[in-house]
Amino acid sequence: MHTYKLKFEGNEGDMRPKSYDSVNLVEPGDVIELDNGMWHFVMDIRNLKSGTQLVLAESGQTAQQAATLGRQMQDG
Repeated sequence: MHTYKLKFEGNEGDMRPKSYDSVNLVEPGDVIELDNGMWHFVMDIRNLKSGTQLVLAESGQTAQQAATLGRQMQDG
């Protein structure tokens, strides 16, 4: 099991999860579903002293919507 800390690039409010657990390794470009039911595009992965952090784009209600939003954020 892999546990990741989360950093949100979009405005997600106070109800956002602090961490994400996955059986599989997560890579930039993946789309993940968090415990709150929202989908996020993984923009970057950072190795911190305190663990591994996923940098997430704005959320989407579907995996496809999250991927589209994430790619738009990457393109500037």
